[in-house]
Amino acid sequence: MIAKGAALDVHAERLLDDVALVAEMGLQHVRLDVPWRAAQPRAGGFDGDVFERVYSVALAARAAGLAPWFRLLQPAVPLWFDDEGGFTDARTAGAWWPRWVELVSDRLGDVAAGWVPFEAPYAMSNRLEPDDPRRHGELMHHLVIAWRDAWRILRGPLPVATSLDVATERPTDESPLARAEAGRREQLRWGLWLQGFTDGVERIPGRADREVADLQGACDVVGLALRSDVETCMFRTAEHGLGLPLALTYRPTGDTDGERAKQIEAMWAEVSRVGDQADVVGVTVTPFADTPGAPGVVTKDREVKDSGAAFAAAS
Repeated sequence: MIAKGAALDVHAERLLDDVALVAEMGLQHVRLDVPWRAAQPRAGGFDGDVFERVYSVALAARAAGLAPWFRLLQPAVPLWFDDEGGFTDARTAGAWWPRWVELVSDRLGDVAAGWVPFEAPYAMSNRLEPDDPRRHGELMHHLVIAWRDAWRILRGPLPVATSLDVATERPTDESPLARAEAGRREQLRWGLWLQGFTDGVERIPGRADREVADLQGACDVVGLALRSDVETCMFRTAEHGLGLPLALTYRPTGDTDGERAKQIEAMWAEVSRVGDQADVVGVTVTPFADTPGAPGVVTKDREVKDSGAAFAAAS
């Protein structure tokens, strides 16, 4: 059976209602963000109330029969961390990111069902270093090290899952430059991570290959963050030969809920075909409830939409 779940907004006013509705819909897990910016407004300290809120929601999820997973990083990092260079600065990232991971593990480990250290590393790198290929490659290295550091801290009885924003990259034209750029994007989306988890070697175009200690095997579940092309991307991931379970975080993109419901139905058909040949353990839909500019599978009044019914109906 493939577990179904939803990514919930921990800032939502009706978060406990969301947990209850997820359970009522027959889903099996929730993914909760641990908001770093809110939890650590100052370097070296933390806001215990933020952790108490996340902890209480996780307890409510468990009481409702749901497995609570935690995502440790969001685009809104602490301002002080960003001011010091964030993940673009090796010293800042190496000093503060592992401490954050340790803090989350200590405060939430006894209610966690699993961990997602961060999601969509390629999109993150493009957001932070969009223009300079050399600095972009350096940032990708810092993210690999950040993942490895999180793995060292979190590995153990609870699964650690990636959420990679893979995609099939095609040249914009037939020129050698366009082909080279597409190849670079492919490597940063796919090979950097999946090859790295296979043999422990970091391969970033424009930089020398290097072995990274403890990168080999540095995840328990290979999760993908996708909006389309589900079957192709999941089969391609399975073909890398890691032999690990696969998971999917899916964001439908249709303009209407009817279109998104059809996309979800098609997604489940693709996942089913993949599941006939690979070990697919979970699918998470995001976002769960409507927010401005981001339609969910339930309304802001917590009424299940056609897209939500389509997601929950899959067997």
